[in-house]
Amino acid sequence: MIALISAGIPTIATTITAIIQARTSNKHAAKQSIFQMILEDHVAWQERKLPTNYQNILHEYDEYHKNGGNSYVTEKVEAYKKWHARVQAEALPKKSKK
Repeated sequence: MIALISAGIPTIATTITAIIQARTSNKHAAKQSIFQMILEDHVAWQERKLPTNYQNILHEYDEYHKNGGNSYVTEKVEAYKKWHARVQAEALPKKSKK
């Protein structure tokens, strides 16, 4: 019984640590990906190209949030959504009045 407990505790601790590290790693990767795609879209717009990463950013944000993301990235994603809506409105051809 003691041998079972002695072997079980380190295994459980290692498993919990691995899970925590994986979540942290996933959160960090998603955060980096979000910021990179936002930057790419802003650069594209400066070059007069339409942004293309909107859906990918939302997907990565969901992953980030699922893994315990904070409000800083939420703030940036919300600002990006507003910017993207403005860009899309500017890009649509304006109807001429008759």
